[in-house]
Amino acid sequence: MERSELIKLSMGSIGMTLSYNVLTMNLQDYFRKTAFSGSPDPWLLAYLVFTIAFGAGALTFLFAGWLSDRTYTRWGKRRPYFLFAIPGAIALFLLGFNYVPLPVASAFILLSCLAMVYTITYRLMYTSYFALYQDLTKPEDRVKATITFNLFGLVGIVVAIVIPLAENSNTNYIFVTLICGVVYIATVIFALVFGPREKLEEIQKERAQKIENPSILSSIHETFKDKTFKNYAFSSFFAAFSYSMVMFILKPFLEWKTELRPNPIPIPFFILLGSLLPVALLIFYFCSYGAKRWGKRTFFGRTLMVGFLTFPILIFLSNQGSDISLIIQLYIVSIAILFVIVTVLSLQNAILMDITPKGKEATYSGVFFFVTVLPFPLSATLAGVFLSVFDYDVAGFWRGVPTEGGDFAYGLIALIMAISLFISWLFLRRVKYEEVKER
Repeated sequence: MERSELIKLSMGSIGMTLSYNVLTMNLQDYFRKTAFSGSPDPWLLAYLVFTIAFGAGALTFLFAGWLSDRTYTRWGKRRPYFLFAIPGAIALFLLGFNYVPLPVASAFILLSCLAMVYTITYRLMYTSYFALYQDLTKPEDRVKATITFNLFGLVGIVVAIVIPLAENSNTNYIFVTLICGVVYIATVIFALVFGPREKLEEIQKERAQKIENPSILSSIHETFKDKTFKNYAFSSFFAAFSYSMVMFILKPFLEWKTELRPNPIPIPFFILLGSLLPVALLIFYFCSYGAKRWGKRTFFGRTLMVGFLTFPILIFLSNQGSDISLIIQLYIVSIAILFVIVTVLSLQNAILMDITPKGKEATYSGVFFFVTVLPFPLSATLAGVFLSVFDYDVAGFWRGVPTEGGDFAYGLIALIMAISLFISWLFLRRVKYEEVKER
């Protein structure tokens, strides 16, 4: 795939990550303040909506890859599924309405259904989208392709955090979800129309050579008989648990530290965010260097171990000290988390490409994404329970004096994330394959 084609295909990542991160990072707080404001446990209900939606999305992955590998059209095997962005964007737009007039139970059912429509259509589209990357990317260019995809995605993440400033998010999110839905459709359709084409002649040859057409369950069983894939899938499950937890709590965590706690750290939230963007770009560059210097699997394993060793230490930072000290401590916490998450996201899919057999790209991707999405409903539930139970008013934390329960909740979450990264490293040690050297 030429660089220009890689850029055109990666354009869709902007809309995908924008819509996805508005859903995961912002809407749960919006639901808490509006639709579930009359409930005694608004945090729990808000996160339970995402537990249901991501659970349905995870199940979708199981058949999305199988279906894509067995699709034959004049547009190819993968590109027709890009059109699922349209119903997904409509569902996302409807999630932005203010449903306070509805009874809490009715609002919960409606929001859960809309969120499920979004996640199911997103999974159907994303599986084929990523499989097209695998189809067209040479083995020696996989880290470069993955980093390019994630760099475009970083644009979507930044906009997802900034765009709520354009509207009062305490009353409605219609403008936000409308803009996100339009960008989601526009960028994915751009990739469909102007992006690289599939090699139809190879697809026809592949179709002519196929003798058997195994069922979904048979395909999944065959996939997990591959020991390399199985160990890597389990490793990625626990790594995904950590970064999914970050996605759900990062914005509430930084807002808690800089705005909501009784003695906030004196740095505006968006100045902190903006100053971290150059750091993220440097980390992407370092990921490319690390993959070339030490190999993808080795560098991935070292990153997991860095997270395991540093996350428990981070709990003790940004809790006490002078204003300057607290700002420095908060930057250390943010950069450490950012390094682990960016590196995991940059290398995780590149390694998947290396261990996937030819002709089974979407099937392997679908099963892999199912495994790595399962942690999302688990982490959403855990985050909701912790923030609901501790509710920022528990005494005790690390200083031995009455303090804010938010610090306590986030401290527990950090410990769980560290343990999860260590388990991921244990499974990664069992992954053995012949790695192609990156260019």
